Amino acid sequence: MMNTQKNSVERMASASGWLLFDRVIRLGLGFAVGILVARHYGPSDWGALNYVLASAILFGSIASAGSENLILRDLAKSNSEQEREDIQKTAIILRLAFGVLSYAGLVTLVLTTQGFGLPLYLAMVYGLVFIFQASEVWEYRLRIEGHLPVVAGMHIVTGLCSSILKLVTIILSWPLIAIAAFMSGEYAANWGFLARYRLRNWSGFTGKFQSEYARTLLLSSSMVMLSGFLVACQSRSEYYLIAHYMDLESLGLYAAVLKFMEVIDVLLLVLTMALVPELAKRDHMELPILAKRTYLLGLIFFAGALLLMALIYILFPWIYGPKYLPAQELIPWLALRPLFIALGAIRGIFLVMEGRLRYAPVCAAVGLLTTIASSAVLIPIWGLKGAAISGLIGLIISNFVLDIFFKPQNIIFIFTCYRQFPYVFQRVLDVVKMRKNHV
Repeated sequence: MMNTQKNSVERMASASGWLLFDRVIRLGLGFAVGILVARHYGPSDWGALNYVLASAILFGSIASAGSENLILRDLAKSNSEQEREDIQKTAIILRLAFGVLSYAGLVTLVLTTQGFGLPLYLAMVYGLVFIFQASEVWEYRLRIEGHLPVVAGMHIVTGLCSSILKLVTIILSWPLIAIAAFMSGEYAANWGFLARYRLRNWSGFTGKFQSEYARTLLLSSSMVMLSGFLVACQSRSEYYLIAHYMDLESLGLYAAVLKFMEVIDVLLLVLTMALVPELAKRDHMELPILAKRTYLLGLIFFAGALLLMALIYILFPWIYGPKYLPAQELIPWLALRPLFIALGAIRGIFLVMEGRLRYAPVCAAVGLLTTIASSAVLIPIWGLKGAAISGLIGLIISNFVLDIFFKPQNIIFIFTCYRQFPYVFQRVLDVVKMRKNHV
């Protein structure tokens, strides 16, 4: 029994390690190449590309039909090969249909807001990602069957190839649309790899589209789609407001700084979530205790991230070049952004555990309206600083202030989490020691 539990823990640790390794490698590659793209093409074109990427994020939850966790759950519960094939066939058809709708929505949005020009052409090329992402359903099956090294290896290889092609584009001074093509090409390569894997390993059964399962899946994921759309709108609202009140060049300056903050956002969440299983190592642990430990861990990592932000501030002109120097002054105004994004993400996890799925989209909607209202006042007066401040105000309202009135126990968790410091500190030390022993 002890050996079985030990093997189970080791498999979970290995799985988490591969997911973390995959995420960090791709994040690092994308960030490094993004800096080179920004330096080469300048703030105006960089702003146009980020406008399209921000627009695409709005449709991300729609393209996936909000169903990733549901499909993973159903594949894991399935006991027959035929049932898994039916789930995959149904999910892929749904993802393709919603991917086409999302592609049309992206192109229409960019055409309506920017007219004919570079942003539209970038959207037409990059938007193909929504269609290629349907193959992720096959990836879900690999994950639940324990083939995470295959998944991580695929992502790393295709991401590396995409990055190399982007570097070639920069060296040869090809047009920016080639960058968008190689970004969507990475997902096309994933599709090809997964299709080939399926033919080799899962070709014994032919799946059938199950209309009843499709209906259940859509009904179950509708709130997730709405929440994802509203959260995306809130997180990218400054981009549209800057483009509306200012121009794409100003958006390029803002996006250069925000890329750093987004990397810190991801690192905070990945590191925190990776250690949550360690914080939960006690039978019948109460949810409030785990919530306090998770919040404390997020706050500790944020405190460490402040040192990284100080270093970024010093090196920013050297990293991006003199064209982006005016954006350096935005870093202090964006410094608190990762904190409130982390608080909102942690809260979202425990809302799902509690079954309170309607609260998150309400908070996101209020945050979005707050950001829009404050931007209308602050951007015309303070420019990019006003955009940074209005975005922070929206995050504070949606991820903190609303909890004071509607979920006060969450505020109590945040302000009393320091009591869990001895336990959290010891668990972190245990993880570090374990990693050293493995090395």
